[in-house]
Amino acid sequence: MRFFEVILLLIITIFPFYLSIKGYRLSVKFPMILIGGVIILHFIFDGYRWQMIPTYLIILSLVWCIYTEYSIFKGSWIKKAMSGLTLITLLLFAWSLPYILPVFSLPTPTGKYQIGSNYIHLQTDREEDITENIDDKRELIIKVWYPAKITNEKKEPYLNDGDRVGFADKYGLPKSTLNYLDYVETFTFKSPKVANGKFPVLIFSHGSYSNASGYYAIIEEIVSQGYIVLNINHTYESTGALFPDGSIKLYNKEYDEKYISTQQMGELAWKSQQDFNNANTEEEKLLVSKNVLKNYIAADITKRWSKDISSVIDILETWNKSSFMANRLDINRIGVFGHSQGGSAIGQSLLEDNRIIAGVSLDGVQWGDMIDSTLTKPFLLISSDWEFPHPNFNTYAFRNGNSNAFYDAKIYNSGHASFMDIPLMVNLQFINEAGAINPNSVYKITTDALLQFFDMYILEKQTNLIDLKTKYSELDFM
Repeated sequence: MRFFEVILLLIITIFPFYLSIKGYRLSVKFPMILIGGVIILHFIFDGYRWQMIPTYLIILSLVWCIYTEYSIFKGSWIKKAMSGLTLITLLLFAWSLPYILPVFSLPTPTGKYQIGSNYIHLQTDREEDITENIDDKRELIIKVWYPAKITNEKKEPYLNDGDRVGFADKYGLPKSTLNYLDYVETFTFKSPKVANGKFPVLIFSHGSYSNASGYYAIIEEIVSQGYIVLNINHTYESTGALFPDGSIKLYNKEYDEKYISTQQMGELAWKSQQDFNNANTEEEKLLVSKNVLKNYIAADITKRWSKDISSVIDILETWNKSSFMANRLDINRIGVFGHSQGGSAIGQSLLEDNRIIAGVSLDGVQWGDMIDSTLTKPFLLISSDWEFPHPNFNTYAFRNGNSNAFYDAKIYNSGHASFMDIPLMVNLQFINEAGAINPNSVYKITTDALLQFFDMYILEKQTNLIDLKTKYSELDFM
């Protein structure tokens, strides 16, 4: 919470008791001036946000009580008890809302580069699987994060309209619910020139039905260290994608109902979890794993998103000649990383696209063909701290190992959403699915591991990734 928000909350907590003291009428001007002054400063420096509405209502009530010389705790014990219970309830809402949904601070990037962003609309000749129209072709919005040369550009707001509208739609909220995010300061500038030099390219794939660019905490740090990140928005499979004409393509709920959230898929997932946890032998676990990893709908999504990644790589040479990134892309140094479903797409893309040098999966279950394949490129899997009954299908997905380098890491006390900005947006553990660990600790561990991994395999620098477990007690390598 911000400074004047805290002051207002302290005022509404303390002043009801002040009003119950005999003789407060001797100093009516003082509380009125104090409350009015803090309110003015709050709106000037903090700004209005809806999470503070309970506080504003209590403030109005206090002002009325002061003006009319009314004592809140006056009358019979029943009236006093009802007044106290009502006040406590309102105070709980007043303190909880701005705490649970804060105006948060993103981690400060530590690299030497300033950060810029721009968007590219990529139109492919691939058939669009999600829509019913057979003439539709796959279109992607790519958010390009890059080392920047800043002149007088302004910083971009946190999340664009596509992300915000889609996020609100996912939870059945009005878009205005997220207007308070305007107060969140990013470290990314809008459309500056790319810094001098050539930079290695990392392609990022988000989680299913999530904000495609809701990973500022990780991506800004990576870019500040001298990487260009091409953040794919998988159309109809993120919360929302904002296109150049102003249209927003939301998550396709009709496709979800028809192919994903079906009884058949639900039964397959449930039965696979039960069968895996009840299996008595490794062979039984392998059979269960193979069945679900190859036949669950996520395997189809993995293959589609892997093709999205290849579609981006297909156009890199063109962008390196004629776009705002001209002569800034080192297209011989390409890495990939992704979260959740996007992490699964990373593993698949390493199997399918020879132009990729190395990849990182952040808490992705490796759906698809990996269980029958062998990796030949450097790969880092960073998992959250999965708890029973979550089955570890990845043990069998990667059973054939890697002929190059394979790292299997875990961050203890973390959750599936720990790699996103969600734990900053929603400051409540049982809702944000981010575990008990401090979210900034996860961001630091993750970016450190990502950078050491890509520095080693993309830039061919000498690093020792395994040594990170001595630096971070929450990190371990399996």
